[in-house]
Amino acid sequence: MTKKVFALVLLFTAVPFIASAVGPKWRPEITGPWRTLFRPTQAGNYLNDHCVYQDPKGEWRLIGITSLKPPRIGTSEFWFAHGVTPSLLEPMRELPPLFQGWPDRKQKWAPHAVWDGDTLHLFAGPGGIRHFTSRDGKEFQYVGIAFKNHYRFLRDTMALRLPSGEWIMYATDLVRGVDSVSAWRSKDLYKWTYVGPVFQAVRPAPVWAPAPNSACESPFVVRRDDGYYLSMTLTNEDRTTYIKSLVFFSEDPLNFGRYAAGGRGETARLVTTLSAHAPELIEDREGQWWITNAGWPGWPRPDGCPDGQACIAPLEWKPTGE
Repeated sequence: MTKKVFALVLLFTAVPFIASAVGPKWRPEITGPWRTLFRPTQAGNYLNDHCVYQDPKGEWRLIGITSLKPPRIGTSEFWFAHGVTPSLLEPMRELPPLFQGWPDRKQKWAPHAVWDGDTLHLFAGPGGIRHFTSRDGKEFQYVGIAFKNHYRFLRDTMALRLPSGEWIMYATDLVRGVDSVSAWRSKDLYKWTYVGPVFQAVRPAPVWAPAPNSACESPFVVRRDDGYYLSMTLTNEDRTTYIKSLVFFSEDPLNFGRYAAGGRGETARLVTTLSAHAPELIEDREGQWWITNAGWPGWPRPDGCPDGQACIAPLEWKPTGE
């Protein structure tokens, strides 16, 4: 009986990731200088994980982690900074903080917002993933806990709509002690079903294991042509990896493989590395792509990005020739 249970555990942990048979057609590249997008001064003195979206009037908004106290593994982050601008070419002005003491007084990390019709859905961790909705992108209603699992730091959600209409939610997770990105699926953004890990990182990659944390931070998935590109800041808070966001390719949005920094058992298709922490990849209505950067004050940041601010730079998808 013990052998059978052990075998099942190994089967569950050793996800049968298979390398993509087709190579990536595109490679994202930062093609211009970084500049300030949002600098909070009232809600906090820095910005970390964040989301950027347009409201029905066409204004751009940023919601992100902040605090008035020095950050220490997120222990003082209980609300979100909020900024707005008519154009991504202009710095944002600060608005009052969001979700201060509501719907709870717990930590609030890594918001993610996505439109479905005329409703904006916003999700935020850690632990139980809170779900909010809005019609104007400014005032929010609390729906409840979208999903949760055993991992107390479940966080950094990102939702992608597939061509079939189904939604996939990615999140930073820890699965059987393995640093992972896991996925959930939904037809309506309200009811979610757990899929399992869709990406895992193992040594010699810069992972946390066996510490009870996950280095697979800020997953963000973009669909181009018939392929999917997973951007992720893979860092165990070592200063050399803090602004290294790796981009992986897969034909399957539920299988990005296993990354081992070139080591044994690697199946992930690494496309490139972007010099950014917790980036959002944004396409505006003119078809221009942008990348953002944010992070703790005093930590590494890209050249040209002031400390403690959310910055933005132009991004292009360059053909790989494959």
